[in-house]
Amino acid sequence: MSYKVFVDDAWKRDIIKKISRDLDAHRLEEGLSSHNELAIQNDFFASLNLSNFKVSAIGGRPLAGDEQ
Repeated sequence: MSYKVFVDDAWKRDIIKKISRDLDAHRLEEGLSSHNELAIQNDFFASLNLSNFKVSAIGGRPLAGDEQ
C-alpha cells in the first residue's frame, strides 16, 4: 500500500490565514458583513450537510428504537 505524504509550509498557511482575517476585519469595518455572517462563512462544518446524518449507534451499541 502506498501512502501520499502531504507537506505544507506553515508560513504559507499563516500568511493565507492573516489575509483572510484582514479581509474579514475590513468587511466588518465597512459594514459589508455582520459578525454572524462571518461566523457562518468561516465555520469548518458549514460545507457539510449535517441534516443528512443520523446517529444509529454509540460505542457499537444500537440506539433504542432504531429501525434497521
